Amino acid sequence: MPARAAKQSSKEQKTALAEPETVKALKGFDTNLQCRGFQYEIGKSYEIESGKVARCTSHGFHACEGSPFDIWSYYPPVGDDGKLTRYCDVAMSGQIDRDDQDSKIAAAKITIEGEVRLPEFVRRAVSWVIDATKGKGDNPSGHSARIGSSGHYAQIGSSGHSARIGSSGDCARIGSSGDYARIVAEGNNSVIASAGVANTASGPDGTWISLAEFKNGKCVGFATGCIGQDGLKANTGYRAEAGKLVEARS
Repeated sequence: MPARAAKQSSKEQKTALAEPETVKALKGFDTNLQCRGFQYEIGKSYEIESGKVARCTSHGFHACEGSPFDIWSYYPPVGDDGKLTRYCDVAMSGQIDRDDQDSKIAAAKITIEGEVRLPEFVRRAVSWVIDATKGKGDNPSGHSARIGSSGHYAQIGSSGHSARIGSSGDCARIGSSGDYARIVAEGNNSVIASAGVANTASGPDGTWISLAEFKNGKCVGFATGCIGQDGLKANTGYRAEAGKLVEARS
């Protein structure tokens, strides 16, 4: 009896170890829900039947895990055709290829679970950055915080009101959920997102900015743009108005 019990326990252990990994991630698409010419549908699963999965090749389904901001490196909010990018929550399984230096992964199987609209996307991005920076440096959740960074790839989050946030390093990821924040990025390839009331942001050419717009205390949408495109000027403060980034009044 003891031997049989031990054998059963071993079998159960092997079964548990054999369960496939499933990774929740975020994937970008063009306005038609296509990626590199392949048509996807929400609620459906797709699988590569054979061959080795590899990142940055055509053999594998790609998505990003971790910070939502990371996907803007591959699918910015507005595509080259001027149309809005679409994002979806996905489940990745089967063979999975990762790189510790990048959050992009490739998998043999992908399920398109549901679409993430831009307002929800920005809220997640802000929350992710704030959570990632809790307990680091000065109090990022207190009001009137003064936060600065000069290193590259900085992740800066603030949830307090009237924050003053500045970063001079390249590839910064800055998120704020407090009201009346003033956010300045000086490094290249930075991303700024804010879900607070009456926030302003500025950065050099290539900086992506997404700011919440409020009316009567209620969020009515987000204004998103890339500095250097569509008339947006470098190192100029912008706020959200009528769905667009407009120059902030001094």
